[in-house]
Order: sequence, then structure tokens, then C-alpha cells
Amino acid sequence: MHTLAIDIGGTKIALGLVGNGQLIERTQLPTPKAQNAEQFAQVILAHADKWLPEINKIGVSTTGLVTKDGISAINPDTLAFPSPFPLAQALESLTNKPVAMLNDAQAAAWYEFKALGSTIDNMAFITVSTGVGGGVVINRQLHQGNAGLAGHIGHTVVELDGPKCGCGQTGCVEAIASGTAIKKASDDYFFPHISNIDLFSLASKSQHAEAIIARSANAIAALCCNLKATLDLDIIVLGGGIGLATGYLDRVNKAIASRPGAFQVSVVAAKGDYDACLLGAAYQFKE
Repeated sequence: MHTLAIDIGGTKIALGLVGNGQLIERTQLPTPKAQNAEQFAQVILAHADKWLPEINKIGVSTTGLVTKDGISAINPDTLAFPSPFPLAQALESLTNKPVAMLNDAQAAAWYEFKALGSTIDNMAFITVSTGVGGGVVINRQLHQGNAGLAGHIGHTVVELDGPKCGCGQTGCVEAIASGTAIKKASDDYFFPHISNIDLFSLASKSQHAEAIIARSANAIAALCCNLKATLDLDIIVLGGGIGLATGYLDRVNKAIASRPGAFQVSVVAAKGDYDACLLGAAYQFKE
């Protein structure tokens, strides 16, 4: 039997049929407005209908704060959930299958840690996508914290006079580096408005496009160095649509290399590529 993997993001939901740790089939849909947990679960399951006879469990990774009561939004600008949002319970009720649920970046961190092999003890995963999320593995254990907040490193402050974040703080990494923040900065300058994909394509020819992307990469570099100083990490893994965009990782590593040696840390691309969070959804069943 196989696992139905569900990865819920601010703009899309990725669904995968996973067997033996491998993604067999994949599909996605735009993230619907979350009115209630049963409605949200029904929309997801309708797109995975053909796989349901083949699965014996469901793994969910999601943006937001995950507790036993459900999901709540740290930054409602990324994806607003009515709180509490008992999605796991709704999926179990509709399918009669066991459901495990983690924050998306925590799930991806565990998948990426396992993929790194036996030489790494302490690592972090950072996803730069619609928002900025993270997961931390310390002494070979996924660190979730008592409230499940561990890894929400996109809400650490790197610019005291930076932009207001949807979480209520000012100068968060997410408010500077996320795909949402990049698009806002791009829309403030370019008219007609362009997509983030077009912005990256334009960077080699436009000083302003490059400056927007560089500001994001510099914020992620600052986050990486702060994590190194705090946790003495062996390595950091970078994923997400922005994090894996052409040239972004190079920008981050270049910015890290300009900092004092004690705070430098190796940053590598996610082995799960754009589906690290989706694979992590299924991988949480693996100890």
C-alpha cells in the first residue's frame, strides 16, 4: 500500500502518491479559501480520488502552526485558516485512514535530514516560497517545541526598521525575502507588473530587478548565519520556489562568504527539489 502525501501552501496544494519513499504520481491545485476543515478536506480528496483505493495512510505538511487541535496561521497574509482548523480530523473522518500532520518545513527538514546520510547531526531546512519557513534537526532529532512553533524562522527579525510582517512584527525575514515580499517590491517599481519568474529573467539586465532579488538573498544569508551562531549547525538545506530559482542559492552563499568565518555555514539545494515538503509529508511516518 501507499501513502497519500498532501502539501498545503499559500498558493497551491501539491498531492502525491508515495511508495517506498518515492514519488510515484503527482498533481496540484490552487489553494482554495479555507472556510471550514471538512470543505477544505473534500476539495483535496476530490483531486486525489483515483489514489484513495491504493493508500493506507495520509501524510500532510502545511504552512502555519500545527498542534493537536489543528492548524492556525502565524501570518494570515500567507494563508488564513479559521482557528482552530482540525484538518487531520476531517481527513480521517472522510477516509477512515490514519493521518499524520506537520508544519511543511518541519516535514521537509526531516526528509532532507534523512537524505543527507549519517554524517550530519545538526541541520536546518529553509523554504523560500510564498512565505519563508524552516525546520530544525538537533542531535539527529526533529525539534518541534512544546507549542509546535520551532522552525518558524521566517519570523526572526533581520531589519529593525524593515517592512511590517503579517505576523505583527517588523522586519521579519518573511517580509523581506519571501516570494510575496519580492512580488510586492517588484509591483512597486515595475509597470506593467511582472511575475517573479520574469523578475529573475530580467535580473541580468535590470539593476533594480537584481537589487530586489539580492535583498531577499541577503536576508536569507543573515538568517543562515544567525542559525549558525545560535545552533552551530553542520549544514543548511535550501528549498522552495524562490530558494531553488536559478542563481538564488549562489547569491545566498556569496553573501554568507562575506561574513566572518565563525558564522559561515554550508548551504545546499534540497535533494527533494521542489517537492521536499510533499515528500516530507509522507516521510513523517518513517522514524
